[in-house]
Amino acid sequence: MGISAEEIRQAFRDQLKTLACPHCDTGYTDYAVTWSEAWLEGRHDAMRELGANERDGPVKLRCDLCGGAAVTSVFCTPPEAV
Repeated sequence: MGISAEEIRQAFRDQLKTLACPHCDTGYTDYAVTWSEAWLEGRHDAMRELGANERDGPVKLRCDLCGGAAVTSVFCTPPEAV
């Protein structure tokens, strides 16, 4: 039996939480990951409305400790402050 979509989603969430905020060097929490998912959903909706499509775009995170925003990739590269 293969890996389910939910297992992949959870593994990605877990991987994002291993990253540290570039503003305060604190690890990301469930809040940051949930915020990121909402941001991505809005980004995908906007791109669809504009007739565009994106497969592996940026992933934006917001630290719940300091409020700083950062961008990483779907491959969880070290976040860059924005």
